[in-house]
Amino acid sequence: MPEAAPGCDDFDPSAKTLEQARAAILEACRTITQSEQVTLEEALGRTLAQPIHARIDVPPAAVSAMDGYALRAADATDGACLALVGTSAAGHPWDGELQPGQCLRILTGAVVPAGAELVIMQEQVQRDGESITLQNGGLTTGHNIRGPGSDTAAGSPLYASGQRIGAAEIGVLASQGIARVSVLRRPRVAFFSTGDELVPVDQPLGPGQIHDSNRHTLRALLSAYPVEVLDYGVIRDTEAEVSRALTRAGADADMIITTGGVSVGDADHVTRVLQASGQVGFWKLAIKPGRPLAFGQFGRAHFFGLPGNPVAVMTTFALLVRPALLQLAGRDATEPQTLNARLLEDLYKTPGRKDFQRALLETDDRGWVVRAAGGQGSHQLRAMSEANAYVVLPRESSGARAGDWVEVLPFREIFPEV
Repeated sequence: MPEAAPGCDDFDPSAKTLEQARAAILEACRTITQSEQVTLEEALGRTLAQPIHARIDVPPAAVSAMDGYALRAADATDGACLALVGTSAAGHPWDGELQPGQCLRILTGAVVPAGAELVIMQEQVQRDGESITLQNGGLTTGHNIRGPGSDTAAGSPLYASGQRIGAAEIGVLASQGIARVSVLRRPRVAFFSTGDELVPVDQPLGPGQIHDSNRHTLRALLSAYPVEVLDYGVIRDTEAEVSRALTRAGADADMIITTGGVSVGDADHVTRVLQASGQVGFWKLAIKPGRPLAFGQFGRAHFFGLPGNPVAVMTTFALLVRPALLQLAGRDATEPQTLNARLLEDLYKTPGRKDFQRALLETDDRGWVVRAAGGQGSHQLRAMSEANAYVVLPRESSGARAGDWVEVLPFREIFPEV
């Protein structure tokens, strides 16, 4: 008999380790270099394509660091009585030059007038009508004054290319009068589900049918990243339909994500189309959940064939799709940080695959503690909403016992809040 085509469900002791798979994926998924101009309102979370230099000094003039009184340094003696000649407020500078024996009421952020050399706090003077008496002399030139360019000097480098734009960066750019910036183009991610048993969430179920939860889970996961989403919906389980969807996605997208249809079943058409018209990097991973996973190329797009089980979809997305997306978008794709916690109950596994068991991470008076959260079946999605971490059990272990210290991967490291 002819040998069957390989698929994700075949037992293979040489299946890729998570570390091998991650390295291969990051080697293939190079940062997108095309750029586009966006407004500041559109720039949050994007990656700068070009360096930016300051256009103006910030602040543009000397301003007061606090509410008080501006005066000449020669008049800053203990007990000095000065005439109050006006007020300088933010946006309403005083038009004049301070003379000897004079002072000016000044508010935080207001321009320091000509002739003034320091600002004394309002708590350090006694005001009597239109004059003040200093109660703390000996102040030096520049006291409580922010010089022009003290925050940012015109011409100085602000951000290098590759900088991720957050709220603080947007504030700095706005302070410079920069309304548009050049950023890397967002990766285009096409995704769809396959399976004749899948029904849209707003339609009733028939015999043998289930609602299409994986596609909605993927959309929610993708929304946390700077990507352009191309949702192709549910594709029927025919080779022709799958081929059309993959061909379209391979032309339009930088990445394709499918769920289900990548094993060796009679209806697993994604496998056959990918073998016939695409390139396959690997089919299987030595992890649980998530053994049946395909990675390769279709058209110009990187292809991820995720498992059909919901928990495996979330797990493989977090461990492998996430770093690929980050690198494509020019973001930091370093491995998520794990921690050690004391196990509160026995956990079991079969040697041969690295196991990611859903868990609840907490603290007690001795530090981090962790326990299992719900069922560990790869179909039991509800347990994911009850968990906040994975316990990571090594490939060749048979589990861990209560009281052991185990490696824990908090969800906050891999499932960013939206």
